[in-house]
Amino acid sequence: MTFERVKKRVVGAGATLADSARGSRSSTVDSAVNTLLQKASQNEQILKRYQRFELKLLDAVGFNELLALLLDDSLAYFQLDAIELWLYDPEQTVAEHIDNPDDYPNLQLVARSEPLKQLYAARPCVQLVPLSQSRSPAIFQGLSLRSAAMLPLVRQGVLVGSLHMGARGHKRFGLDKSTDFINHLASVVAVCFENVVNRERLRRLSMYDMLTQVKNRRAFNQALAEEVSRASRNQELLSLLFIDLDHFKRINDSHGHQTGDRALKIVAQHINQMLRKTDHVCRYGGEEFALLLPNCSPERAMDIAERIRVQVSQLAIRNDEGQALTLTLSIGVSCWQPDAAGEAASQVGECLVKCADEGVYTAKDQGRNTIEFVDYQQ
Repeated sequence: MTFERVKKRVVGAGATLADSARGSRSSTVDSAVNTLLQKASQNEQILKRYQRFELKLLDAVGFNELLALLLDDSLAYFQLDAIELWLYDPEQTVAEHIDNPDDYPNLQLVARSEPLKQLYAARPCVQLVPLSQSRSPAIFQGLSLRSAAMLPLVRQGVLVGSLHMGARGHKRFGLDKSTDFINHLASVVAVCFENVVNRERLRRLSMYDMLTQVKNRRAFNQALAEEVSRASRNQELLSLLFIDLDHFKRINDSHGHQTGDRALKIVAQHINQMLRKTDHVCRYGGEEFALLLPNCSPERAMDIAERIRVQVSQLAIRNDEGQALTLTLSIGVSCWQPDAAGEAASQVGECLVKCADEGVYTAKDQGRNTIEFVDYQQ
C-alpha cells in the first residue's frame, strides 16, 4: 500500500470520527435545550395556575369565602394531601365572622403570637421541611405526611399567620425545590386577609354605637330580621326588651352632657355583661336601648328585665364633681312565638317593636322604674 493511500485512509477515518463527535455534541445540546424548554413550559403552566388561584383569592368577599378557597379548594387545585392555616386572632375578629367553625377543622386561631414565632426564625420566610424527623415543626399533628411547605403570612413587618401545605411524598417539598411561586402566594394570602379584616372592621364600626360600644339601630334592624327568620325556622320564642332611662334629660340639664354620656356608657356595658353572647344589646336612640333575646320565653324575659332594673338602680354613677347619681329604668317587654303561618319577618319585627315600645310608655305612665309586658299581636 502506498503512502498516499494510507494517508487518505487516515484522513478519512479522522473526518468520520470528527463528524461523529460533532453529531454527539449536537445531540447532547439538543437534549439539553429540549429539557430547558420543557422546564420553562412547566414553570409557565405552574405560574399561570398560581396566578389564577391568586386572582380568586383577591376576589374573595368575607372570611368564609377566603377560608373555603384556602382550606378546601386549594387541596385539589395544587394536588396537596393536606393543608392547614394558623391565624393570629387576639381580638377574635376572625372567630366572630366565621359562620360555622366546625367547617374548618384545619384552621387554628391563636390568641398569642408565640406559637407562630416558634415556627420560624427571626426572619420569617418560606420553609420547605421534612416531617419525618424528631425535630420537625409542630404542624399537621396526627397526619402521616413526609414533607411540607410553611408559608409565613406577614403584613407591615408583623407575622399574622402561617399557611402549611403538606404531602405524603418526601420529594414534593424537598429542599431542592424552588420557592418563588410559593413566596408570591404567601404575600397574596397575607394581603387578602388584611383586606378582609379591614372590611370587617369598617363594617363593625358602621354597626356599633361609638359612645356605648354596643350595637346601633342599624345593627338592631339587621339582627331583628335575622333572629325572626331563625326563630321561625327553628320554631323558637323570641323576646324583645325596650329600656328607657328615666328622667335622662334632667341628668343632662343638671349635671352636664358628659355625665349623661358617662351614664349611658356604664348602663350599656353593665347590661351587655349580664346577657348571653347570643343576645343583642343595641342603643336604639338617645337614652333608649333594645335587647333582642333569642329562644327566650316571656317568663324568662320578665325575669331578665327585673334583674336589669334592680342592678342598674344600684350602679355607682357619679358626676364630674364626684356626686353619686341614681338611675332608674322603664322597661317594655314583648315575646313572639312562631305559631302563625305566613308572617313576614318585617311584620313580626314591626309588631315586636310596637309592643315593646307600648310597654315602655305604659311603664312611664305607671310612675317609671317598672316593667310592663305587652302581648304580641300581629
